[in-house]
Amino acid sequence: MQADIGEYETKNKMEQQDKVGYVMESCTENGGTRSVLHGIFAHGAMAPTHYHTEFNESFEVLEGELAVWNDGKKIILKPGDKATIQKTVHHKFKNESGNTVKVLITAEPGYEPFEHNLKIMMGLQKDGLLEQLSKMTLKMIPIGIILADLSNTKLVGGVGVMFKVMSMFYSKEKIALRKKQLLERYCS
Repeated sequence: MQADIGEYETKNKMEQQDKVGYVMESCTENGGTRSVLHGIFAHGAMAPTHYHTEFNESFEVLEGELAVWNDGKKIILKPGDKATIQKTVHHKFKNESGNTVKVLITAEPGYEPFEHNLKIMMGLQKDGLLEQLSKMTLKMIPIGIILADLSNTKLVGGVGVMFKVMSMFYSKEKIALRKKQLLERYCS
């Protein structure tokens, strides 16, 4: 009977992870080589054009289809396909498929704050706040600023300008305090 309960708990944990994504391999466990995240993208999920300065980012589709723009060139990734974006290269992605997409996202070298970004988003989803983040309500703007910073996301174009303008309305102290609260709540 004990084995059945353990199997149920393991299955339940995996089902929950499948709803929110999870850190599959932490850079704290592999000498900083890479951070591997298992991402779940609902239909319409996207990231606007951005770049990273600290790591190369790879997307490997496990299930579904993901559109990735690498330096302006659109690629449709299907299960087993992988695209690597070198640091400083502008890119974006979007789930245009109409179905959920499961994808491995790898940062090389590993970048622990990138992992914290996913953990915070997972926690926000569990707390029912992730939808508010996508709408960028006034309450959520500081969190958006923090998540962009943690994931080393440098937004470009109109969205980048909008983020810079929004950032001017929040003191560095307020952002630092909120960041500390988020890390303590979701990453400890």
